[in-house]
Amino acid sequence: MSVDEVMFYKSVNFAGDPYSYKLGAQESLPGELNDRFRSVRVGELVKVLAWQHYGQSGIYREWEVDTPDISDIGGLSTFRVVEKTTLAIAVRLQDDTGAEAGRYSLKVVSYEVGEITTHSGDPEYSLIGFMPAGGPPVTTAIYVRDERTGEYMAIGSVYFEWNSGTKSVDIADATNFPENMTHERAGSNRFTFRLTSTR
Repeated sequence: MSVDEVMFYKSVNFAGDPYSYKLGAQESLPGELNDRFRSVRVGELVKVLAWQHYGQSGIYREWEVDTPDISDIGGLSTFRVVEKTTLAIAVRLQDDTGAEAGRYSLKVVSYEVGEITTHSGDPEYSLIGFMPAGGPPVTTAIYVRDERTGEYMAIGSVYFEWNSGTKSVDIADATNFPENMTHERAGSNRFTFRLTSTR
């Protein structure tokens, strides 16, 4: 196995025939392989960004080292093999208005990932972009919608960039971030967007 590839196996503990994918692979697994992989070996220079469902949705995981059991993802459908230094930018929506869980949805649109929707009360972070070491910057559009009325509570955008000093992702420009929302860091590449009011 080379340092820039990963190998998936249909059984835990790397048993059976390997399925090899090189750096740069972007896969939506065909029917015969969908939800079938159970373990993965990872080359030294790469890592795997993985999703439970097609369309880069559902449970999200990153594997940077050999992992003998990947069943906690609930079945692998989509993945990318990227450079190990690449950070996945991920967000979640926290509702601070007191509404019931799931009342509000957060739709984030970016060039590389496309359109991703998550809901208030969901503890999982949703991937919205990729940041290789050194950039380039990532700009995303933000829409928060009331699922009961269909009305948009917040519309704006946010601009992410690579911080070479901390080797993390920063919000570099929040000029157009919605005024009724705040944002807070939850790690080197994760952010919580908070809806503070409905107007």
